[in-house]
Amino acid sequence: MILPNDFNEASRHSFCVLPWIHRFINLGGEIQLCCNSEEYEQSHIRSDSGNLINVTDGFTDKQIGDTRHMREIRKSMLQGTWPAVCKRCMTVEQCGGTSRRVSENQHFKHHIPWILENTDEQGHAPVNIRSRDYRLGNLCNLRCRMCHPRASKLLLEEWNQVSRRRLRLKGESVRQLEQMGWFQNEKLWDEFADNIHDLEHLHFAGGEPLITPEVIQALEICVEKGAAKQIELTFNTNITKIPRKHRDLWPQFKTVNLFCSIDAFGALNDYIRYPSKWATIARNLDIIDREHERLNLGLVAISATVQIYNILGLADLIEYSHERFSFIRPMPNLVHLSMPDYFDIKFLPDDLKKLVAKQMSDLRQRLESNGVVNGFEQLDGILTYMNSGSHSAFVMSEFRRVTIAFDQLREESAVDLVPELSGLMQTTSKKSPGSRFRLIMSRFEWLAGRIKNKLFR
Repeated sequence: MILPNDFNEASRHSFCVLPWIHRFINLGGEIQLCCNSEEYEQSHIRSDSGNLINVTDGFTDKQIGDTRHMREIRKSMLQGTWPAVCKRCMTVEQCGGTSRRVSENQHFKHHIPWILENTDEQGHAPVNIRSRDYRLGNLCNLRCRMCHPRASKLLLEEWNQVSRRRLRLKGESVRQLEQMGWFQNEKLWDEFADNIHDLEHLHFAGGEPLITPEVIQALEICVEKGAAKQIELTFNTNITKIPRKHRDLWPQFKTVNLFCSIDAFGALNDYIRYPSKWATIARNLDIIDREHERLNLGLVAISATVQIYNILGLADLIEYSHERFSFIRPMPNLVHLSMPDYFDIKFLPDDLKKLVAKQMSDLRQRLESNGVVNGFEQLDGILTYMNSGSHSAFVMSEFRRVTIAFDQLREESAVDLVPELSGLMQTTSKKSPGSRFRLIMSRFEWLAGRIKNKLFR
């Protein structure tokens, strides 16, 4: 098979190396295509009988790769058609951003000749897993507002108080989230050890991986088997802790990259990523920036989940990062939130979207006047994404309801931290027939959009 020379040009082609060389195990042990596609149903790899594959089913890497599901994804990519599961990367590229597809193709480009040479017309390819991504359960020390108990079991109680009745968790679902333990299986780690010597990249997210005991177990296996020096290690971490055991193990790997999940500067970050403490996070960032050589860090970046709570405070975080650090990448990674809808910036009213655009323009001018030349495509991508959807009165009414519920539980106030949201947070005790009708119509439009997206995924 032959790829066009510009196969990696954003928005033009669909090829991605991951379905050939990557294995992603999600929080519940689900085998999925990659973390960027986890919210899409087609990301869950199915056996040829149609069943979702879980790590507890005992499928080998070869059996997973040989499924009709995986073969169809590979064929689609090589034929230049975007698989439905890859919508997130496609959206990022259409908004002018750099998708994970593009980044992974660049990172693993040395495997592309092998991929093309060894993939047949039915999408079959030999096992060649070089990258693994593990989410070893839902142990986390934070309860982020946009999160779910699936990723932080500490959020369970609040989730059921804030969510609509149909979304509340109970019975067996609660038990499974409280006692998630598929990753404590001895056979899993025996197989990990047996298949480690071809590994080039190992990634952990959470939960919070820096406090998860099984992450330490995995790193120790890499060291004991003599494979650590060939492995690039990466983490998505809330950086509230840098345990001593990690500091001792990291220098034994090829390199270590940290993507620090920080959504705002100061108190606003603590509000979103409750109950983090900015003083602790700032101290840990300074340690990383100052001691990066001793810790064997190759790349460190702040990764911000862009949502309604922080879109009007992004400038503070971006300027802090540019002014504070010498090693940490100055421009944070800006990743737009798409679920849940009620935190999605696409649904903001037009007056707030205009304010965001003005803030981003002013920020850009300030950065350029200080000699900054890189990273502006991320700002452009966020603005393009924000303007790709229309204001929804219904979705914003849900934002208001959820925010008030969280604020009451935590004795906090969104408006105190982001005064620009005051208009969005205003409620009236009585609604006119006209406003009730508009809200009903807005809900129907939102439902129609959800149905359309589900049909065309």
